[in-house]
Amino acid sequence: MARRPRLFAPGLLYHVIVRGNQRRKTFLNDTDYGAYLERLGRYRRRYDYTIHAYCLMPNHVHLLVESSRESLAKFMQGLQQSYSQYFNLHHRKSGHVFQGRYKAIVCDKDEYLLQLIRYIHLNPVRAGMVKEPEKYLYSGHRAYLQGKASETIDPSKVLSVMGGRGRYRAFVSGGMKDGHREEYYEVSDQRFLGAEGFGEKLQDEHEEPRAKKRRPLEKAVQELSQLLAIQPQVLRSADRSWGVSQARTKIGYILVRRQGYALSEVARYFARDLATIGTLIGRLSGRMEEDERMRREIETLTKKVEI
Repeated sequence: MARRPRLFAPGLLYHVIVRGNQRRKTFLNDTDYGAYLERLGRYRRRYDYTIHAYCLMPNHVHLLVESSRESLAKFMQGLQQSYSQYFNLHHRKSGHVFQGRYKAIVCDKDEYLLQLIRYIHLNPVRAGMVKEPEKYLYSGHRAYLQGKASETIDPSKVLSVMGGRGRYRAFVSGGMKDGHREEYYEVSDQRFLGAEGFGEKLQDEHEEPRAKKRRPLEKAVQELSQLLAIQPQVLRSADRSWGVSQARTKIGYILVRRQGYALSEVARYFARDLATIGTLIGRLSGRMEEDERMRREIETLTKKVEI
């Protein structure tokens, strides 16, 4: 059975769980943890997301995030792809760093926000890595104890609700003996954590009708080609000049990364092998991390041809 699409709306609380590919380690040293946290802060700012809690474990990640007007998919795609590129380059590896599909559970904020903050920050204790959560360097727990905002997390709102740092510390200490909470994972429809009817209510309020059948690839290429002032047949030719190659790469990136066309489908259309198109798209993705102008151009083109 096909997976149902994720529900998205601004202001929803998501418990996101990302696992290493084939359960392999995603962080091999302190530099790796720091690289992920730097990117978490960067994309939080870029997409105006709120991080309520996080914990980076050796082979998986827990995030408790509140969405903005930008989709969770866009936030996670930027974060995961950027770190994967770093990891493969830094460790001279190739292939997927994370499992293909992360888990994103929409949670009842009123009922589960505080419970999940505690549960996520106590992950290293349950795993036997530390005896006290403040000893673990790669979670948001110490930011709450200090009451200071960082690039990644701002605990002030939650602390004000709880009554301060002392109350937070006592609350977390009260859960030290709790074990794994399977109910946080085996949730309604595999998407919702809340009281009976919570998921159905959210779907009625926010879920969009099923998308229409996707338009042919040729139609999407024509629209993008027109915006870039280039003829589609030129993109499929043997022309490897800089201008044509740039246009081909930009269009390929938008088709694959933003509109969901298969890489093999795009490669066939452009009469190029899979490795060539994949490499070009990967290089553009890396360039966008450093080139704000390029990133904005791609965002503008994408919005103009969104289905």
